[in-house]
Amino acid sequence: MEQRLTQEEVTELSEALRCIRCGFCNSVCPTSLIPEAYKPSRTARGRMVLIQSALSGLNLDLFDGDVAELMDLCYGCNRCLAVCPAGIPIPDLIRSYRHALLKREGERERVIGFYTETLPQLFGLPGPLRRLLLSIAPKRLIAMYLGLATDVELPVPEGVEVREVMRRTGVLGGDDAELAYFADTYYRYVRPSSLEPLLHALRELGHKLSFPRQWDSGVLLWEYGDRDGLKALAERNVASLVQEVERGRRVLTTSPAATLMLREVYPRVLRTPEATSVSRAVVDVCELMLELSESVPERLAVRENAVTLHSSCFSQHLGLTPKLIGALEGLGVKVVAVRGECCGVGGLWGLLKRNRKTSLRVAERLVSHLEGPVVTYSETCHLQLEGLCGPRVRLPFQLIAPRGG
Repeated sequence: MEQRLTQEEVTELSEALRCIRCGFCNSVCPTSLIPEAYKPSRTARGRMVLIQSALSGLNLDLFDGDVAELMDLCYGCNRCLAVCPAGIPIPDLIRSYRHALLKREGERERVIGFYTETLPQLFGLPGPLRRLLLSIAPKRLIAMYLGLATDVELPVPEGVEVREVMRRTGVLGGDDAELAYFADTYYRYVRPSSLEPLLHALRELGHKLSFPRQWDSGVLLWEYGDRDGLKALAERNVASLVQEVERGRRVLTTSPAATLMLREVYPRVLRTPEATSVSRAVVDVCELMLELSESVPERLAVRENAVTLHSSCFSQHLGLTPKLIGALEGLGVKVVAVRGECCGVGGLWGLLKRNRKTSLRVAERLVSHLEGPVVTYSETCHLQLEGLCGPRVRLPFQLIAPRGG
């Protein structure tokens, strides 16, 4: 097996040799906690053992289809990082593996290309033509082409870009802007209307946002091992955003995936002063809501008195959950329960047909505990839970409104 790996791949994957097989990762891994994981090879520890075996000279082909399917059970939730006593960056090992697999197969998921390339091209068309195409596009055929499960409600883009929503709500600024908004693909093209409560509140509080040139954060490229594509996106985003930082603006993010990419991943990928500057300037919307709850709570109203909070995987990893709890409670919302189980969507992983059964198995451990209005901080968690629980699931910034507005 080592003869089929480059020296760089051997070096990266050799981190697995430090695994002591304690199984702590199994105790937090969403796909290791479902009944199907009675097979050791379907667990987080099992994936490390497979890599160990291949690197130790056993007759195991890491790039065999069955092995690749087992490796794909990791969708990068990052929960194992907090419990591994050996400090092994398990998700990064899986990304290194996927990078090696991508080099050999030369073909990535269709949905990634659609999300990072096709949607921006579509929104480069004139508005009337774009809206016409979106209105007549056969959703089911598109879902089948992208490999999505048939029970998934495909989030069809609304037809407007977030800049138009920002302009309509009066929050789009020029030289007077103190925040630069990084929307990422979902809020930029798919569901920009989700942001309207937040934008109205910021406008009434006197805040203005700039909207610098930007591209997808590349989180899907990162998860699926497309390092070249990720680096290209990161370089373009940083080159644009660093100009905003030099003007004294913080970079507002409304997605934990975007926060993770700008704050943690870009500096590691690029290793430039500019990437570090952008990283330090990022303010996640949960952090901004906490600031507002501490400074001007009397100027904001809330749409729910009590909620159950779903603490998403990246929210936990980034330490955003306690900040969101503080923000909600500071605004007068009672958090009656906090549920930390994973919803199973893993970005777009759980929406793919081949992963859907496992995704729903993971979600079962969470959904039965969600009562009353539910708040989750992740656009894809929201998509998953709304499909399973109905419209009572909200994003945190959908709860706020200007008082009297």
